Amino acid sequence: MDRPPQPDGPDASVPALTKQALASRYPFVPYGLVPLAGLLVLMFIALAPFAFGEVQAVTEATARAALQKSGATWATATASGQWVVLEGRPPSREAAAEAERVVRQARADTLFGPAAPATWVISHFTWVEDPLAPPATAPQRPGAATPPAVAQAEAEACDQTMASLLATARIEFATNSAGIGVRSSALLDSIASAVGNCRGSLQIEGHTDNVGRAAANTALSLRRAEAVRAALIARGVSADRLVAEGFGATRPLASNRTENGRAQNRRIEIRTLRSSPT
Repeated sequence: MDRPPQPDGPDASVPALTKQALASRYPFVPYGLVPLAGLLVLMFIALAPFAFGEVQAVTEATARAALQKSGATWATATASGQWVVLEGRPPSREAAAEAERVVRQARADTLFGPAAPATWVISHFTWVEDPLAPPATAPQRPGAATPPAVAQAEAEACDQTMASLLATARIEFATNSAGIGVRSSALLDSIASAVGNCRGSLQIEGHTDNVGRAAANTALSLRRAEAVRAALIARGVSADRLVAEGFGATRPLASNRTENGRAQNRRIEIRTLRSSPT
C-alpha cells in the first residue's frame, strides 16, 4: 500500500496546531524588557531624593572647606542642590571675587575622579562701604539677625498666602537630611514668587516629629530651614529678607503617637515678622 506523502523540512515533525500556537506568541524582545524598565523607573524614584540630598551635602561641605582653606573665614556658604549662596562682609572687592573663585573651582572626590560640585555661585555680600550695613561684629549664622518687621494686617495677608501654598503641597526632604527633594522645585518657585508680593521680612521655620534625640531634631530642623532659605535666595529673594530658625519637635501640630500625626509635624512654615504693638 502506498503511504501518503510526508512533509519535508525541519518542521516536518511539529504538528500544525503546535506551530500555530508558537506563531501567536509574542517574542521576548522587546516585550520581555517591559518589567525591567518598570523596575528601573521605581529604583530612580526611590533613589532620586537620597541622591539629591547627598549631592547637596557634598556641595555645601566642599564650598565651606574651600573658603576655610583660602582664609575667607568672613564668608558663609549654603547650598541648594548644586547652587551655592555666599554671604558675609568681605574686606574688599578682591576678597569677594577670590571667595567666589575658590568655591567655583573647589573639587570633591567622586567615583570618576575629582569634580566641581557647585554649578552656580550666587553672592549676597554686605559691603564695608555700604552706609546701611550694620557695624562689624563677630560672624553670625546666616539669617540669625532679625530683619525689619511689618504691620499686623500686612503680615496676616502674607501669612495666609504662605499657609495656602504649604497646605496644598509640602517641601520634601530626604530622610534625616536637609536635602530638598527634586519634586519640591515647583513649590519653591511659587513661594519665591509670593514673597515678592509680601512686604518686610519672613521667618522660615523648620519643625520635626519627636523621634530621636531632641538636640538632633533641633539641628535637623534648622538645617532644613536654612536649605529652604538658600533655595529662595537662589530664586531671587533678597537674603536680607529671610531668617531661618529650627524648632525641632517643640511645636507639634498633631500627636506624635501616630504616623499620620508625625508626618504632619515634619514641616516647614513661613511667617512674616511682625512689628511690636505700640
